[in-house]
Amino acid sequence: MSKHFDYIVIGGGSGGIASANRAAMYGKKVALVEPVNLGGTCVNVGCVPKKVMWYGAQIKEGIEKLGPDYGLKGEVDFDFETLVKNREVYIERLHGIYKTNLDKNKVTVLSGYAKFTSDKTVEVAGEIYSADHILIATGGKPTIPDVEGAELGTDSNGFFAMRELPKRVAVVGAGYIAVELSGILHAFGVDTHLFIRKDKPLRHFDSIISETLIKVMTKDGPNLHTESVPKAVKKTKMVV
Repeated sequence: MSKHFDYIVIGGGSGGIASANRAAMYGKKVALVEPVNLGGTCVNVGCVPKKVMWYGAQIKEGIEKLGPDYGLKGEVDFDFETLVKNREVYIERLHGIYKTNLDKNKVTVLSGYAKFTSDKTVEVAGEIYSADHILIATGGKPTIPDVEGAELGTDSNGFFAMRELPKRVAVVGAGYIAVELSGILHAFGVDTHLFIRKDKPLRHFDSIISETLIKVMTKDGPNLHTESVPKAVKKTKMVV
């Protein structure tokens, strides 16, 4: 395999894949570097698995709340492990679709992390590759607050790594990700508490949205704790 390309893309997320495919469609020789799974945050630990979890939570909660009106009685026998398993099958199918499209456009996929060795060369898995142009499309990662014991908790990536539900959970954050994940956990039957620093969640959204959300949470949950700044996370014999 030739180790010189017209274009190397570092990062196999939505932006990186789109850029690599488009360049290849224009006849350029392209390589894409990705160390884990194609699709980036959205497909693997973001909007796609979140929507699967949200739909599962919505169905469960809908049956429990509205079921009696339609002749459906009793509690839902919910198997979290099955939901996670089917979610991963769906994501794997998306991985395959991305790889098929890259192969179709003759994009070379390099597995590993890229390290620049000069302006136009990178090292991937011990091999040196060069290109006329190199795009850095590595995306981002969750920010961990500077709180004592923060390492005892987890982030949104850890949420999607769960294989069983906790009995009780504290979610810290007022943004849409914290709101969504706390709502999902609450619908799954977890005793969920959302802690926010200011007086309302989603404060950068339209006020009617945040105000309506507060009313819904006050009535139906999860438990909302306003003006609550975490000082430390401590581990006890029973819980974190």
